[in-house]
Amino acid sequence: MECKEVTANMSCYIDGDGSDELRQALREHVAQCRRCQVVFDTTGQMLGIVRAAAPFEVPLAVSARLYSRLEKIFSET
Repeated sequence: MECKEVTANMSCYIDGDGSDELRQALREHVAQCRRCQVVFDTTGQMLGIVRAAAPFEVPLAVSARLYSRLEKIFSET
């Protein structure tokens, strides 16, 4: 497995999804690749911070800009 495949499938591993074979391949790669270890560790830490944060309301103007940008991005693909 290559780093590109690991990052593409990281959410499967973190969410507990994917086949046992995929999860094992991810574990084996991350155990040998320092770069992917850092990505996994950093992602895990970031998710922990997000889970611990109190909910907040996004200002309407920010939300409107976000939705507008997302619509543009998805219409280009």
